[in-house]
Amino acid sequence: MHKQQINVLIAEDDELQQELLEGYLAPLENVRIAAKVSSGDELIAEATLRADLDAMIIDLNLGTGRGGLESYSILKLRGVHLPTILVTGMAPHASVTYDLGIVDIVEKPYTARRLRQAIDKLRSHIAYQAFMQAGGLYVPIISDEIIQKTPADILYIESINRTILVHTRHEALESKIPIKVYESYLQDSCFYLTHRSFLVNMKQISRIEGSDIFFDQVHGEKKALIAEDKTHEIVSYWYNLQKWL
Repeated sequence: MHKQQINVLIAEDDELQQELLEGYLAPLENVRIAAKVSSGDELIAEATLRADLDAMIIDLNLGTGRGGLESYSILKLRGVHLPTILVTGMAPHASVTYDLGIVDIVEKPYTARRLRQAIDKLRSHIAYQAFMQAGGLYVPIISDEIIQKTPADILYIESINRTILVHTRHEALESKIPIKVYESYLQDSCFYLTHRSFLVNMKQISRIEGSDIFFDQVHGEKKALIAEDKTHEIVSYWYNLQKWL
């Protein structure tokens, strides 16, 4: 079963506990430790400035200064809403974490199995959030298995010699669904057939240069094409769309 990558920030002031977390997370599919901090101030700074984070694992106590819950609350006041697992030696009262929106509480000492359960819960929470933000729409990708993405996950869909590739920021997934079917299905989600071989998510374009459409991604850039007779139409539509985003 394909699992989407989760970029996690770890906030833990105890080096041994941090190493334990890293060791338990290492075997988990598509879980990447994107940042590590050891204090509340570092947590607030890192989570505020970084745009590549999907979730956080926070220790309740972070040495001197602000604790994990206090730092998490400050982040929410600043508009940073990252799904979070709270790690603690003594579980707070349920009403406290429920009001804050903590996804799960993992009590020390914990096992690899218990942390894996928390990560699975985190995945489900992230998937549900994405589903709701997409207006309750999933895009099916059918090959050897069935994968579901939200429209926002997809940069563009490409047809190469009858092979359909669905491009995301991290990968290109082969699908048996024709590009024309995708075009009809995604017509209300700002997807545009810019070329007979490219169905583009106009919301994900970073820039247009001539007949080339570029998308930001984790490593380098991806590119789609505009048919010569559609250049003015596509560029005008994209510029107008930016006003509403």
